Amino acid sequence: MRRDLDIRPLRTLVTIVDTGGFRRASEVLNISQPAVSQHISKLNALIGEPVFRETGQSLRLSATGEELLRFARQLVRTNDELVLRLSAAKRGHRLTLGVCDTLVGVIPNLITALQEHVPLPRMSVQTGPGGHLSDQLAEGAVDMVVRLGAPEGPADEVIGAVECTWFGHAGLLTETNPVPLAVFAEREAPLRRLAEDTLTERRITWHVAYEGVGVEDVVTVTRSGFGISLLFSAAGHRWHLPVLPPDLLPEPVRSLPVVLTAGSRLADDLTGTVRAAVHRVMSDYTTQEAPARGGVTLQG
Repeated sequence: MRRDLDIRPLRTLVTIVDTGGFRRASEVLNISQPAVSQHISKLNALIGEPVFRETGQSLRLSATGEELLRFARQLVRTNDELVLRLSAAKRGHRLTLGVCDTLVGVIPNLITALQEHVPLPRMSVQTGPGGHLSDQLAEGAVDMVVRLGAPEGPADEVIGAVECTWFGHAGLLTETNPVPLAVFAEREAPLRRLAEDTLTERRITWHVAYEGVGVEDVVTVTRSGFGISLLFSAAGHRWHLPVLPPDLLPEPVRSLPVVLTAGSRLADDLTGTVRAAVHRVMSDYTTQEAPARGGVTLQG
């Protein structure tokens, strides 16, 4: 007897593995957690044993579950490619992604992940201040935005938080000279504002020694020993930056939420897969949860 596979449980399985849990998969797919569990139950029945050996904090696939995941990825990818090609042929669909200046370092990995779902000729990326990108999203010029800052509406999804750390060579800090900051050129950039506010609140004198275009620009100057920078903690491991010893500068009191917003112009059949790819890439840069925040709203 022939049995036809339902692509939805397979997509749910792939999303659970890529995002690291049932709850995050339900958020990415925009379905309830009971629906996620129901999809996995269907797959359990299909293979005749549990897909996962362990769930909860630690997700571990069974041997058959790992084999199922390999085929699920292939089938979901083939499904999405076929739908995309057919819909693009009719509507000339494109994906335009907006990434705030502070997070430009994630763009290469984002492009690589998105190529699984969107052909390069139909993909474009814009960078700029978060507020500007949000305006572009509202106008339909951008399909999806990844930015730092507090959520501002129901379409904004907090996908994690950037924890901040001071980087640079300790020899640059003396009792007599101001702290030489390497910052983003955009004055409203969240990490620049956070660095300046943190030092000012503690009455520590500072001056801007270098203004960079993006994070990798600031990283290069910091590594060279010219300035002190406040960057997301993952930057140290990713770019081999020297971390300042504790207590040399005040610890930042805020972490910055990372917000993902999809516009109404983005095709429904593409939104879920693009969102999952963004989740997967950004998880390397963020903590799992955004902390509660008060005070000044930072947007980047």
